[in-house]
Amino acid sequence: MDFKKIILFALFWPITSEAIEIAFRESHFLSQYRHEIYIKDDQYVYIDDHFELDNESKWIPSTPSLKVLTLDFETQQNLVKRLIELGVGEWKPEYPESDIPLICDGLSFVLYIKSKKLNTYSSGGCRFPPNYESVRKALEDL
Repeated sequence: MDFKKIILFALFWPITSEAIEIAFRESHFLSQYRHEIYIKDDQYVYIDDHFELDNESKWIPSTPSLKVLTLDFETQQNLVKRLIELGVGEWKPEYPESDIPLICDGLSFVLYIKSKKLNTYSSGGCRFPPNYESVRKALEDL
């Protein structure tokens, strides 16, 4: 094989990035707001949907804010590394962990992560895993 063929072969060799998939949803019991973050096929989508109060303290629906980005390989890897540092891999599948009946009239969440280094599914209502706020912030600040 000559030098030109080697270079062409190297240039067109498929580059396989370590794909990550993330689905994060956080919502309020009364649907006053919801945050959703999705990452798939290098695409990041962040939806911020919330209601606002008018002058008479009545709820007014608003148009959701939408942020869409293409994430490069390094950004995705740094995110997975940060989530591992925050202990997401040790999160329990469900919060609260017991079967004790709980009236949840506040926040609930679902987090699903699939990557080579981190696979997690966790959900909950009114109870949250360690570093929850830091994880939410890491996902929102991309």
